Amino acid sequence: MKDKINIPIQEMTPDLMKKMEKEGLIIRICPHHDDIETPFGETWYHSLYEGKDGFGPHKIIAITVNREMFPGFGTHHDNEEFLLIGDNNCRPMYILIARMQRDIFEKKVKENSLNAEDFYLVKAKFNDPEVSFFSMNTGIPHGEGILPNDSGEMLPSFYVTESRELPLDLCGFGNYEIVPEGN
Repeated sequence: MKDKINIPIQEMTPDLMKKMEKEGLIIRICPHHDDIETPFGETWYHSLYEGKDGFGPHKIIAITVNREMFPGFGTHHDNEEFLLIGDNNCRPMYILIARMQRDIFEKKVKENSLNAEDFYLVKAKFNDPEVSFFSMNTGIPHGEGILPNDSGEMLPSFYVTESRELPLDLCGFGNYEIVPEGN
């Protein structure tokens, strides 16, 4: 029998996204977040992050989610950008994000010490400039899914940019079962 971890579903709000950024899980991409004081007649920029060598040039992919729960929960060796451009009237999509790097997550699974405080379970919100665009930081376990008891005819779709050769390294939950609360 699996140990259940009851994780509350949270709405995707600016405050929640700020909290995840402060914890080093994501980089927010939203209005006025990265404004630069720029002299008249100039255009200046700064890098939010630069991709690591070895994973190829960037690509943009379209994703449609039709898997229940989080079987694709894992990490990448570099950042990836979530562009939640989609239809808010589709079947709800959820993003499960561990609040730690992969090595710590795996240690907690092995030690049987995971708990609900180790995760954010966020109901995706599409097309909102304050919350719908962000970069998932390297090594943060995460995954997207739909829930068995949600209904809707249209499946959720969105976009991701990432390095062309970026692998997904799956993370096992060991003896744990994720149970979304508040659905």
